[in-house]
Amino acid sequence: MTTVALSLADLRRLHAVAQREARRVRRIARLPSHQVEDIRQEMLLDFLARLPAFDAERGSLEAFATVCFRHRGIRIAERERRERARRHEARLDQPVCDFGQGNMEHLTLEEVIPESEGYAAWCGQQTDAVAAAERRLNLNRASAALDGRDYPICVALADCTPHDLAQRGPLTRSVLYRRLQEMRLRLLAAGLFA
Repeated sequence: MTTVALSLADLRRLHAVAQREARRVRRIARLPSHQVEDIRQEMLLDFLARLPAFDAERGSLEAFATVCFRHRGIRIAERERRERARRHEARLDQPVCDFGQGNMEHLTLEEVIPESEGYAAWCGQQTDAVAAAERRLNLNRASAALDGRDYPICVALADCTPHDLAQRGPLTRSVLYRRLQEMRLRLLAAGLFA
């Protein structure tokens, strides 16, 4: 096996073949059209890894690339099929259970899952009420430990770095960093930092 040097003309032809095969895989696997580029890149990467095995005496570069692209495409479609089989897709208006006969109401998923559970519950993911309660308690302890004049600093730090805040804010850099150190010490004393 020899090392194959690809010219720009070879790459153009291979990109066209990869694009065609990526569209084919997208149709077969019923993927959204925006994933064609990702599929094409995955196919090209697989092809480049297999390029040292190319033998010009056995066939053309395009034929070798097409076989590589098709093999990778089959694996991509299989992976998508497995992932789709693992998903449990449900509509919010889908009946969950039937309690009655005749005119009695059917409960839907929308009625069973309270809005307070959040978006993850609507998507069928597990929600952890204990972890949410612990977060709320920690936030309450943190807000009790901080001074009221530090709240605007905390809000501003959610959007920028301390350096940016010192440049644009009313506090000088030394005052800002001193206040941040005081906040850390108060939060440490409240048991919020390890």
